[in-house]
Amino acid sequence: MPRNLLWNLFLAVVPVVLAYLLAWGLGKGGRRPLPLWICLPIALVWLVFLPNTCYLLTEWRHLLFDRRWAGLLDAGRTDRIAMLRTAKWALFFLAYSGVGVLLFALAVRPMEQWARANGRNPVPFAPVFFFLMSLGVYLGLIERLNSWDLFNRPSYVWQEAVEGVTNRMLLLSIGIFALLLWGLYEAVDIWVDGVAERLQRLGGGGGGGGGGKPPVRSSKKKK
Repeated sequence: MPRNLLWNLFLAVVPVVLAYLLAWGLGKGGRRPLPLWICLPIALVWLVFLPNTCYLLTEWRHLLFDRRWAGLLDAGRTDRIAMLRTAKWALFFLAYSGVGVLLFALAVRPMEQWARANGRNPVPFAPVFFFLMSLGVYLGLIERLNSWDLFNRPSYVWQEAVEGVTNRMLLLSIGIFALLLWGLYEAVDIWVDGVAERLQRLGGGGGGGGGGKPPVRSSKKKK
């Protein structure tokens, strides 16, 4: 379990690094530090690895459905020690999923900021984007496909993807999860902006207590 968790965490960090690299490589205002023939493969790998961040949201299923945890969950009904151990692992998986949500936001924010800085509105593309992310999680979680299967077995990946979007129940589940991802991203995006603003306020300063506005002095002259 620890090895798998660390491996999945590593795969989730990859798109974060690629997102910042890609946003820098594409540049702003027509100035592109990296040529397009380098940026395009980076963008493709970023998009392929991005569902790995969302995949961390599903890791808590091991605690509920994996037979290796069944004994602990059963003992937790009567044994206080087992109950505490269950609570500990529940908090661990909750935090692990939270890291996945944060990494997902950090892997998307640089590209959204790049788009807005270059006069492009990313909102019209959001439904398709988050649906693709949800589809990627489905392919990894249910069909047990990996990111590199898109390069090793592209026809098989395409076949399973088509199955996911043509089956009504699967399509509904993928769509609902896409809406969940969209909502989580917007919430974490706002939270990250708030944290950045607070840190900037604390770092920039000025002594007076909580970084609030200075008192306004009256402009009236004394008679």
